[in-house]
Amino acid sequence: MSETKLPLIHKAPVEGILVHVARAHLAIGDHASIDRLPDGRIGVYATIRRPILGVIPRRKTVLIGHLGPSVEDILTPSLSHGDSLRIRIIDLVPEHLSNGHPPEIYISVWGDPRHLTPNYGVPEAFLPLPRTTLSSVEADARPNQRGPGRVRPA
Repeated sequence: MSETKLPLIHKAPVEGILVHVARAHLAIGDHASIDRLPDGRIGVYATIRRPILGVIPRRKTVLIGHLGPSVEDILTPSLSHGDSLRIRIIDLVPEHLSNGHPPEIYISVWGDPRHLTPNYGVPEAFLPLPRTTLSSVEADARPNQRGPGRVRPA
């Protein structure tokens, strides 16, 4: 039986891109994966085409970059619990279309939201107040809602 995955991150930029986007033959919708790097960051891996001698086709999974600190904070609990995540490349701007800017790669992450940090990024003023339960003494002291002073509609 398959778990239903929900969007955890709709669009996250990949930072420190290590591949030439146009030559790697990356496309929108390609699968990607994430894993911890030795320095503690979360790396993004994708399968790219690197032909041998320009003729013999070969696919290889390589590190294409890493995620930013805010995205790492969101995904760290899911990675530590070993949740299965679905990562897709959703937007690309290769070098020849970037007009002198660095190339861009964006990913989306889908998974189980149970292990996300609760209330991430919500200011404390907007959080709901904690629920208090009435003790039995306070519940008995409340007036009866159907007392004699209340008129029932016909």
